[in-house]
Amino acid sequence: MNPLDANFGMQDRIRFPQIDDMGAIVSPASPEKNDPSSDASFKDLLQGLVSQVDTLQKDADASIHGLVTGETTNIHDVTVKMEEAGVAFDLMMQVRNKLMEAYQELIKMQG
Repeated sequence: MNPLDANFGMQDRIRFPQIDDMGAIVSPASPEKNDPSSDASFKDLLQGLVSQVDTLQKDADASIHGLVTGETTNIHDVTVKMEEAGVAFDLMMQVRNKLMEAYQELIKMQG
């Protein structure tokens, strides 16, 4: 399972406008009022992403522990889980770095 696609659940939050055959926009890309995912704040989104990365890290650690103790012998699965956790962590750090850069730019514009 790819942590960038399936685990973050962004597909359900993005609303694209409806376009007819002639290329005209039929309905705006606004969230539905009855949609519970539209109530999620940016803070909740970030907390969810961090908790998913933490879950992947813990799963990878458990796989390593199982390999060391002899509970599992499938090195491939352990390696895949370690790589998934590593990629998810790297992505989280890149998001954090971009957020910090944006914050610093806002501070510069205020000063």
